[in-house]
Amino acid sequence: MPATSTKHSFAALLAVALAPMCSLAQTGSGTAIQLDEITVSATRIAQPISDVPASVTVIRLNDFLEPVTSLRDLGRSEPGVSTPAAFGATGNAPRNFPAPRSFNIRGLDGNRVLIQVDGVRQPEQFTFGNAQLIGRDYFEPSLYRTAEILKGSASALYGSDAVGGVLSFISPSPSSLLADSKRDLLGGLSSSYASATNEWTHTGSAAARSGNLAAVATATHRSGHEAEPNGNYPADPSNFKIDAGLFRADFTPAAGRLFFLTAETYTKTTHASFPSLITSTFAGQTGRQRITRDRATLGHDFVSSSGYFRNVQTRLSWQDAKVRESYDTKQSIPAGPPPPAPQIFVPRLRVRDSDFRNRGLSGSVQVESAAPVGGSTHRVLWGLDGSKTKQSRYEDFSQFDGATGAFLNKVFVGENFPLKRIPDGEVSRYAFFAQDEFRLDAAQHYVATWGLRADHYRLGVTDDALYQNLAKGTAPVGFSQWALAPKLGLLWRVSPQETFFARYHRGFRNPTNEDLNGSIVNLTTPPVFYRTKPNPSLKAEISDSFDLGMRARRPGVTYVMSVFYNAYSDFIDTFSPTRDPQLPSSPADPVVYQSKNVSRARIYGAEATVDLQLGHYEKALAGTTWSNSLAWSRGDNLQAGRPLNSIEPPKWVSALSFSASDRWGVRVTATTHAHQNRADKAAILALWDGRPPAPTQFVPGGVTLLDVSTYVNFSKNLRLSAGVYNLTDRRYWNWQDVRELDAGRPDLSRFAQPGLNTRITLTLSF
Repeated sequence: MPATSTKHSFAALLAVALAPMCSLAQTGSGTAIQLDEITVSATRIAQPISDVPASVTVIRLNDFLEPVTSLRDLGRSEPGVSTPAAFGATGNAPRNFPAPRSFNIRGLDGNRVLIQVDGVRQPEQFTFGNAQLIGRDYFEPSLYRTAEILKGSASALYGSDAVGGVLSFISPSPSSLLADSKRDLLGGLSSSYASATNEWTHTGSAAARSGNLAAVATATHRSGHEAEPNGNYPADPSNFKIDAGLFRADFTPAAGRLFFLTAETYTKTTHASFPSLITSTFAGQTGRQRITRDRATLGHDFVSSSGYFRNVQTRLSWQDAKVRESYDTKQSIPAGPPPPAPQIFVPRLRVRDSDFRNRGLSGSVQVESAAPVGGSTHRVLWGLDGSKTKQSRYEDFSQFDGATGAFLNKVFVGENFPLKRIPDGEVSRYAFFAQDEFRLDAAQHYVATWGLRADHYRLGVTDDALYQNLAKGTAPVGFSQWALAPKLGLLWRVSPQETFFARYHRGFRNPTNEDLNGSIVNLTTPPVFYRTKPNPSLKAEISDSFDLGMRARRPGVTYVMSVFYNAYSDFIDTFSPTRDPQLPSSPADPVVYQSKNVSRARIYGAEATVDLQLGHYEKALAGTTWSNSLAWSRGDNLQAGRPLNSIEPPKWVSALSFSASDRWGVRVTATTHAHQNRADKAAILALWDGRPPAPTQFVPGGVTLLDVSTYVNFSKNLRLSAGVYNLTDRRYWNWQDVRELDAGRPDLSRFAQPGLNTRITLTLSF
């Protein structure tokens, strides 16, 4: 649907969203930084953020002024965070679907950021450049209560994959929900509509308690189509449907004892076509993707007054995640002698199917203790983590005569199908972790924390004929290593209102099956001939991360400021060419891509968030809050002397919020994305045969966006919330989405973000 049509179709929604603003001059309010919000992921112990020597954010996913409906929404107003997205038909062999591909924290993304749900590690990203992509789109946010973003290395707590930070989704506990409401039965229904994707979402939930049993259930259905870019080049059509549900039952046989069972299911189905690929010989492509993830967790919590076993948590989880894709491609291929002879083309139908699967078991035992040592009370956490995950990637391909439908063969660009691009793998992780928090002085002005994780990681691989279809006699590479990850933290309470913190973490990231063994081959089709090759000497990457910061809550103002510096050694560069890929290549002399270690890299930056309660300074502004957050960072590949393109350009979010005694509220937000003035312009994914013009990196300009959101409580049970986004209808691109695209592409506007768009939600609770 054209963007202009959308603007006219939803003029009514715009009027609804702006109606409450007529009273803005009379009153105002908003939400302040909640320094005492409880976090779990920062230390694995429930603690107020103000007591944590780390940069961590807790996001309530049911916020009516800032709704979170996808991974992308989590980075909308959070400094130092973004969500790179994939678009269909962007790579050299364009077989991917539009979806969030990863989560970026302080310039690191992909498999350097751990994503977990209730402590269960989520599947890895799988990609070959941008030609084939399995992103990390396995979540329905409406099922969860909060999301926590832990910035900086967390390997001392969570091991490999957490070298860049952690994103944790936490589902609701029925016991806590009902205790907070002081009721034995709760229910809710909500429906929302988003114009940018023509998306409808319907969610129902209920919680109940009877005696020592309590349960909560949530189900969501979401459907929509591709996001409409603000430009004259439409997005490739696609439509998606999500069905997701979560159930948790609690059994409390006695005070301090809790048994629970959580079951979760998620299914997303996408149908897409790719008209942007159509050429004189390429008639078109259609595709279908089905993502499923099922999880079950058994847990036991034991709380006592004993100092040595104050809190014991035991978890056992099972998870099965699958991504199944199919493509039908119609095109004409040359037949007969090569030029200068006259070219003859014959029609072909090419059908490709693939299956990517991760399934496994994980468990943990975690003990919190309190022990007096040397006149100081130590809060000690120790425990064991273990998991075993099996992964596989299977592909099949068939070629048919486009005129008669007769089967021809299973060969494409020199690859014989069926095949496996990675060998079947089994990842085993076992770890012992411990941390100790204690006061350094009697007045408790200084609180120190140390921690250590001893982690064993093993990737076992299975060589078989399907993998050898690509490996051509090269055996797959496994990986096994012990790692020690220490951490140190210091909290200095200058006053009851101000706290300084310092933090050091040693991080590590083990190479994945894809890093070690990912295979793709083209030895038959010009202009570039290439193949990949395993690297048996690939090492785990190591990081040393330092954070300094302060938090304060004073009358009328709260603020958080931090600076960080991360140094990396043996930084893993996945699928790096062993020579210049733009030089001429041939089947006998292809470009070889191989993952390798970059000797040194670094990322450093600063973040700040300030909230002003304007009513403290002027009574006429009671209820009004002015919030500002800013993030700046810089990253360098020190070995090559080039910037890291994964670094987000500076971002400033400024919001003026107001609420009138919970009757209604409104927020006006200005988000400024600065121009990316440090880009490695050679790190693009365009194939080039050596003839001018040479491809160059597309670097979008900076932009300031205006959004307005509001809510109205018609009664204690009925609420309407609405938002208008990109109010000035700016045309812009997110750097993370286009950081690998050629500036010469004629369809760059296809990757632009939506223009003016709206969202409206009606919620009924009972």
